[in-house]
Amino acid sequence: MLLPNVLTHHFSRMLCHIGAAFLALTLVACANVKPHPNANSSLVEIQHNRSFDRVLLGTNAQVPQFTRVFLEPATVTFSDYWLRDRRGDYSERDLERLTRDYGKLLDKSLSEGFEKKGNYQVVSSAGEADVVVRPALESLNIYAPDLSFHGRMDQYIHEAGNATFNVLLVDAKTGQPLAQFIDHRETFNSAGMIREKADRITNARYFSRLMDRWTNNMLDILTNPQSVRVN
Repeated sequence: MLLPNVLTHHFSRMLCHIGAAFLALTLVACANVKPHPNANSSLVEIQHNRSFDRVLLGTNAQVPQFTRVFLEPATVTFSDYWLRDRRGDYSERDLERLTRDYGKLLDKSLSEGFEKKGNYQVVSSAGEADVVVRPALESLNIYAPDLSFHGRMDQYIHEAGNATFNVLLVDAKTGQPLAQFIDHRETFNSAGMIREKADRITNARYFSRLMDRWTNNMLDILTNPQSVRVN
C-alpha cells in the first residue's frame, strides 16, 4: 500500500506530465495559423511545384539568371503569439541571442547552399554581385524553451516550432526586385515520432533542417526555370 507522501509524489508527477502535454498541444494549435507577409508589389505570382506558399517573379516572369551573389545578413522577427505568450520567459540578452543565432543559421544555410550548387559564386560585397539576396526569418515561434539556463521542467518535442522564410532577390546594379520566395512551415517531425528533449541544441538542429529545405527548394527553382509558369 502506497503511503500518503508517495501518493502525493506520484500525483504531482502526473500533473506535471499533463501540464507539459497541454502546453505542447496549445503551442502547436496556435502555430497552424499562417502569417501572410507582404509580397513586393512589382512582382507577379507564378505557379510552381508547391514547395513554397508563394513564388513571385518580375513582370517578364523570367527566373533570374546570375552567377555572382551577395547575401545580406538575415533579419529575424518573432511571431505575435510568441511575443505575447512566451516573451516573458526570456531576458533581453536571450532575445538578442536568439535573433543573432537564428539569423546566423539562415545565413549559413543560404551561403552553403549557393556555394554547393556550383552555378554560383558568393561574393563579399554588393558591388561585386549580379544579384543581392535579402533574407528574412519572420514569425519565428519556438515551442519549447530556448534559454541560456536549464528550465525547471524538461520538455519533450516532436517539432521545435515554425517560421516564415521570406527572401527577396534584387538586381545588384539597379535595385530592381527580381524574385521573392515566401513559405511558412513547421520544423520536421523527429524520426519515428520519437520525442526528443528540447534545448537550445535540439531547437537549432530542427530549424537548421527546415532552413536547408527552404534553401534547396529555392535553388531548385532558380536552376530549373522550366519548373515554373505564370498563373
